Amino acid sequence: MWTLLRGNPRFRRLFICGTVTSFGETAVYLSLAIWVKDLTGSNAAAGAVFLALTVPGLFAPLLGHVVDRVSRRRLMIGMDLGMAAVFLALLAVRGVEDVWIVYVVTFLYGVYSASPASSALLKDVLPSEDAATARSLILAVGQGVRIVSPAIGAGVYVAFGGGALALLGTGTFVLAAVLLITIQVTESEPEPAGEPLRKAVVAGFRFVRGVPLLLRLSLTVVAFMAVVGLLETAIFAANEGLGQPAAFLGVITSFQGGGSVAGGLLAGGVVKRWGEIRSTCAGYALIAAGLLLCLLPGVPFFLAGVILFGLGLPFVMVGLGTALHLYTPARMQGRANAAVSSVTDAVQAVSIAAGAALIGVLGYQAMYAIMAAVAVLCAASLVVRRLPVPEVAKSVADQDDESADDTPGVPRGVAVTDGVALAEAADAGPGPEPKLNR
Repeated sequence: MWTLLRGNPRFRRLFICGTVTSFGETAVYLSLAIWVKDLTGSNAAAGAVFLALTVPGLFAPLLGHVVDRVSRRRLMIGMDLGMAAVFLALLAVRGVEDVWIVYVVTFLYGVYSASPASSALLKDVLPSEDAATARSLILAVGQGVRIVSPAIGAGVYVAFGGGALALLGTGTFVLAAVLLITIQVTESEPEPAGEPLRKAVVAGFRFVRGVPLLLRLSLTVVAFMAVVGLLETAIFAANEGLGQPAAFLGVITSFQGGGSVAGGLLAGGVVKRWGEIRSTCAGYALIAAGLLLCLLPGVPFFLAGVILFGLGLPFVMVGLGTALHLYTPARMQGRANAAVSSVTDAVQAVSIAAGAALIGVLGYQAMYAIMAAVAVLCAASLVVRRLPVPEVAKSVADQDDESADDTPGVPRGVAVTDGVALAEAADAGPGPEPKLNR
């Protein structure tokens, strides 16, 4: 990881940019909910902040279409500067009658967060051999930031008020924009307009469906996210079952975050050695073991299980993220990433609601057992039949003199900027004599 950071200055700056915006996100959004609660006295009004943040994720496929049509770097700079200006609007919030400003700012930030521009730009910044390492590093540092930044944001709000949150958010976006401006990267050519919008927006779904390895990995993540939302409610009941005060939830969160940081640091090397399928199976096995360990009596067993759960998640996320990076052409990156994220976010939201409704009926032990069982089934579904590994879709970071017509996985003469052609090429199969995933 350190070799990658030292040897690739473009990625280093993009990585720092992502870390800065991740810090700003996690430091500010929770404090915005606290601010709304203080202004209105309503828990429902505070919860609506999170709703405003997540709703834009439903439009991720449309955002992915935009990302594939324009310069990703310029788009990200424009979005960062735009959000910097938007956050200044929070300075106008004085009382309960101004709460709508907080919701508007949060919604626009949700649009920013749902954009797959950063993931798509990585394809043009990173050689394929560094994909797993880079995504592992990004995830590990992101998890580490999430452990400390909410407390920092809350501290800023308590000490200096909501106006300080506005300045903190604006500062992080300005810094991210400055870092992006200094990055010199040769981007793949934007996909030209011409395809009907309704086809272009769903091209990412068609592409993922046409690549068996991507489809299988994506389906297992969707299946697991369909139940992992139960944890959002079950963790409160489990904490009560342990006889611990509500404040102990902070300890549990810290242990899970520590496990995720460790998993993030390890996942890249494991994915490179074992391949996406085996490393993802290992992640599901760690998750299942952790969830079952949480069912044993005693706080030490529970915390050990939480660590294993946190350790396993990055293996799953890095495995899927690396596969999307390697096997998806550059100008399909936006829509392919958006297709997967929109579905996983939607099913996770439904499972959170289901957990709130079922906790009084099933109890947290049954919920933990269900999640463990689904994790085991996800792992089994990946090994029940060996999947062909498609050829790596080269990017401008991999090739200097190769033309777009030579992109692996797409027949010669078919432009990689044609979304329909990409989807049809994927439907035709990953190519002759595919390797088998180890």
